[in-house]
Amino acid sequence: MIVNFLLIVPLLTILVLLLIQNTQYTKPIALAGSVIQLMVVIGVLLQYLAVSSFNNGAMLLQTDVVWFSPLHIHYHVGVDGISIVMLLLTALIVIAAILVSWKEALLQKEFFILLTLLAFGAYGFFIAIDLFLMFFFLEIAVVPKFLLILIWGSGKKAYSATKLVLMLIGASALLFMGIACLYYNEPDGLQTFNMLQIAQMQLPYAVQITLFPFMFIG
Repeated sequence: MIVNFLLIVPLLTILVLLLIQNTQYTKPIALAGSVIQLMVVIGVLLQYLAVSSFNNGAMLLQTDVVWFSPLHIHYHVGVDGISIVMLLLTALIVIAAILVSWKEALLQKEFFILLTLLAFGAYGFFIAIDLFLMFFFLEIAVVPKFLLILIWGSGKKAYSATKLVLMLIGASALLFMGIACLYYNEPDGLQTFNMLQIAQMQLPYAVQITLFPFMFIG
């Protein structure tokens, strides 16, 4: 259950930022939300350490809820050692980004909302076990990235933002094709986006070789 707070806290932070009228509270609220997020990540780490045997590489602290049953899409999240490290890194970077941007005056509320939304997408990406859910969080992060560079960037802002988005869209298209083809090449009746289940499947070697470039480059 605690893993879900990695998504709940950023969403609540964004909601509070949207509702406040006095912009002088924008930065303290954004910072408070990021600090709470770090505390949640530390809580996840401690709980992970309490149940982990350190040698099986298992995905722990899972939550699995059916999202769209016709296509077997689940809200399925969990953590392993690698994702814990990435979550800690994300939490620390978000706090650093807020502190570095403390004197930002241009569209202050919008800036911190987009920064928190970007963090939301990153957290979701690192805890997703369902491939479709992972792709969903990956795409959520595209919009705030584009706007943060376009509005608050330096140098050739429009050029840089457009170039980034074109690269991300191109990569996302390849990744989506890889995920979709993988889904439809799974054994009949066993179609799933669950990465753990896919890893246990004996997929034909030709399918693996064909889809690998799409997934890797994407």
